[in-house]
Amino acid sequence: MRIILLAFILFFNGCTQLLRCQTLMLKITNISEQKGQLCIAFFDSEEGFKAEKTCYELKIDKSKVKLHELQVEIPFRSGKFGISVLDDANYDGKMQYNLICIPREGFGFSDYYHRGIKRPVFDDFDFYLEKNEVKTVTIRMKYF
Repeated sequence: MRIILLAFILFFNGCTQLLRCQTLMLKITNISEQKGQLCIAFFDSEEGFKAEKTCYELKIDKSKVKLHELQVEIPFRSGKFGISVLDDANYDGKMQYNLICIPREGFGFSDYYHRGIKRPVFDDFDFYLEKNEVKTVTIRMKYF
């Protein structure tokens, strides 16, 4: 009986921890109709972004995109983050560039619409996810 009670307490405690988890609601808009996948990369610092060292990655096939838009709910830890999305048309996980270094594939950043061709810095698209928060982050894809 004690083992069952202990198992129930551990299970219940684990469930309540999950219920109090932070949640990111990602809304990705302006997605092209071409085939491919969306590579979603989470960064937790400028250094990580510069080195392309992610703290979390997610790949979603574009067959799930409806009317140029995708919404994803992700339970995540609290902290400071920035998100970049690559519209990976050829499934290689890398940005393709033309001869003059302009991206051939779409990209986007958390709550930041990038203008120009210079790479943004982490502070341009970072945000805080507070403990027990449900936060909506919008990423608008850009194509050249």
